[in-house]
Amino acid sequence: MKIHLDLDCFFVSAHRIEDKSLLNKPVVVVKRNDREIFKNQKTKYYTMNEGAFTGDLIVGDEKYDKSYFLENGKVRGIVVTASYEARAFGIKTGTTLAEALRIYPDLTVITPDYKLYHLLSYKLKLFLKKKIPFVEQYSIDEFFGDLEGWVEEDEVYEFIRELKYEIKEKFNLPVSIGAAKSKWIAKLATSFAKPDGIKVVKNTDEFIKDIPVEKFPGIGKRIEKKLKEKGILTLGDVKREKEYFYSWGKSGVQLYKRVCGIDNEEVVEKSERKSIGISRRFDPVYDRGEIVRRIGVLCRYLSFLVKKKKVNPTFYYLSIKYKHSKKSKAHIKLDRIFNELLLKEIMTMLFYKADVENDYIISIGISVSKFKKVSNLFDLEKDKKMEKLNDAIYKLRSKYGLSALVSASEII
Repeated sequence: MKIHLDLDCFFVSAHRIEDKSLLNKPVVVVKRNDREIFKNQKTKYYTMNEGAFTGDLIVGDEKYDKSYFLENGKVRGIVVTASYEARAFGIKTGTTLAEALRIYPDLTVITPDYKLYHLLSYKLKLFLKKKIPFVEQYSIDEFFGDLEGWVEEDEVYEFIRELKYEIKEKFNLPVSIGAAKSKWIAKLATSFAKPDGIKVVKNTDEFIKDIPVEKFPGIGKRIEKKLKEKGILTLGDVKREKEYFYSWGKSGVQLYKRVCGIDNEEVVEKSERKSIGISRRFDPVYDRGEIVRRIGVLCRYLSFLVKKKKVNPTFYYLSIKYKHSKKSKAHIKLDRIFNELLLKEIMTMLFYKADVENDYIISIGISVSKFKKVSNLFDLEKDKKMEKLNDAIYKLRSKYGLSALVSASEII
């Protein structure tokens, strides 16, 4: 059988390890729009171990009180994790802090500590790999495990009960665990084990028959609406509509098999890194010159990560989010030897290409992918010189920090 582990209210639980006064209280972890990375001053940063799900690089580790969320008399911030005590009042992920405080004024508010989350998640993964032959990290707080040939089916419940106990003893983290013959039914089972419980599914057909379609992982609002318009309300209904789902093509076949627990998808320990990126959300900015400056800052960090991974990207991608919900993106394929100056030139060009809305911008993301060691003949000599310069810059930043060398265009 396969199992799925989900750490309950992970961010809040992580803080409770260090601060026992947070136990049994309505607590939220709240993220404000990013300000640290775009400051002129020197900023702390951390590069993460392989397998990090908080991003490869964490900028800043300052601790703030509630005044951090105040700006011009307004409360700013979004809840990223709420404790079960807070959820009992209707406060959940995505709730604005202003609304959360209206619901429960005495709410305990914490800023994220991504370094703490990553280290806990990484240590837990190492622990799980000692207990289970195959472990796949699905997100920072979720893991799949394959018990096939390791634990007999009638012993699975006892095995995961003991595993859950050990995680609590060793890490002081509450975890819910689901088990089934397929990955996605195991993940579905976990949602019925929460909070801090266990659910083993032996008969998939019986288990899924009355579950609403929106409960299944991978069925979002758009697909939910499409299914309900056709009268498909439960996962049992899905199973009876094989022909309909197969008419969608590959995606429909995949969804149908996952719902029925016949997908036979394996627990994959680690896949090759296919892209590297960095994105930041910020308070609305209209000045395009300031946006270009911020793109330059992001390029400095992304360049450091690319050199750290020792890869050469040939595909460049930039995305924009505007204040009024609209999005835009642009990309280019280029066979050149990577360097920071080239990255800045490309991302600036992609920004002007993608910026089609006369609106405030609230988020920029940049990424690179399709790694291979190439450069076209026309730019080969130039790129080799720039590569040597980039290597020297990387060494200096590795020793003295990412703010040791900053281009003039980044300074306000």
